[in-house]
Amino acid sequence: MIRLSKRLKIIHDMVPNSVVADIGSDHGKLMIALVQSGKVQKGYAVENKEGPFERLRANLIRYHVNDKITPLFSDGVKDITRDVGTVVIAGMGGQTIVKILQAHPEKLVSVQTIIIDAHSAVPLARKEICQMGFAIADEQIVKEDGIFYEIVKFIKADSAVIGDEDLEFGPILRREKSAVFKEKYQTRISEIDNIIASGNLPQARIDTLNAEKHKLERYL
Repeated sequence: MIRLSKRLKIIHDMVPNSVVADIGSDHGKLMIALVQSGKVQKGYAVENKEGPFERLRANLIRYHVNDKITPLFSDGVKDITRDVGTVVIAGMGGQTIVKILQAHPEKLVSVQTIIIDAHSAVPLARKEICQMGFAIADEQIVKEDGIFYEIVKFIKADSAVIGDEDLEFGPILRREKSAVFKEKYQTRISEIDNIIASGNLPQARIDTLNAEKHKLERYL
């Protein structure tokens, strides 16, 4: 059995039984694990960099899943087929994820689930994907190698109205307030205190930092 990082394990557990396309699959670990666990019988591992793509193909053969997982040397979702029900995009910035999804909306017609692990601009990704006709169904936050990651699962919905606070903090994350969620924002509050204590800041900058600190404290 292939071993997954904490982030990939969370994504694995969020994936429903469906045909899956993993965009930016890298070495294919997620797709291999999904087949090994029996959650996926058919899927696509998409990679647009030649070196990782060759390693991806080799791994699919090594783990005997090349009969179930098709490697695609491609950009984004442009070459996925209409049988794909779940799209996973992990390990990219939020702006890049949104750009990938918006580039080929026709490819999302049959997609019922989108799972993202955005390493930046998470509020933007939440907003734009909801505007594409999806709603947030699940969220988890994890700390790995000293970095906090938010993993968000969307499902197709007729409408999804989401407020600014939910965009920024996540509707499920801010309701559940897990220990990792609290640690993330306590860490940021400590950073703000240290920045202010360092001195030599204009008052406008201090006011902005204090406003951010007070907002974060409301969610702890």
